[in-house]
Amino acid sequence: MLLEGAEQIEELRRTWDPVMADLVPAHLTVTYPEETSDETLLLRRAESWVPQATAFRLRPGKVFAENEGHGGVFVAVDDVDGGWAALRRRLLAPPMTPVDFPPHVTIAHPRTSSRGPDCHSALAGRRLEGEFWVREVSFTETTPTSFTILRRFPLATSP
Repeated sequence: MLLEGAEQIEELRRTWDPVMADLVPAHLTVTYPEETSDETLLLRRAESWVPQATAFRLRPGKVFAENEGHGGVFVAVDDVDGGWAALRRRLLAPPMTPVDFPPHVTIAHPRTSSRGPDCHSALAGRRLEGEFWVREVSFTETTPTSFTILRRFPLATSP
């Protein structure tokens, strides 16, 4: 999901991981490839359910890291309206197997930035302010050199 109003996060991403920031816009992942055992089923579920879901709000939270920044630096995300969790429940119903990783936006990814430990030292525990809306879910493909939106699934307007 691409995030409207995530300028503060985009600025941090450009500072700490310009390679990823140039390649992929700030986003919140709904499903990960390792959770998705049947891509065709996932897309059928998205086609049938996502257009009925309404746009929802997210709030950035505290900065956290994996392995003191060596495994990446992230901003926790508060699922204000429960929209992200609802999408995951619908899309990842059996036979899919959800993993337990909290909603987050990546600031520094370990594959594209060696600055994760410095980023974590500078930002650890910092709480970001603001709010952003999610009005569309995208099915994407990311490679080391490209980011492509393969399908767009607009959400209904705000309640």
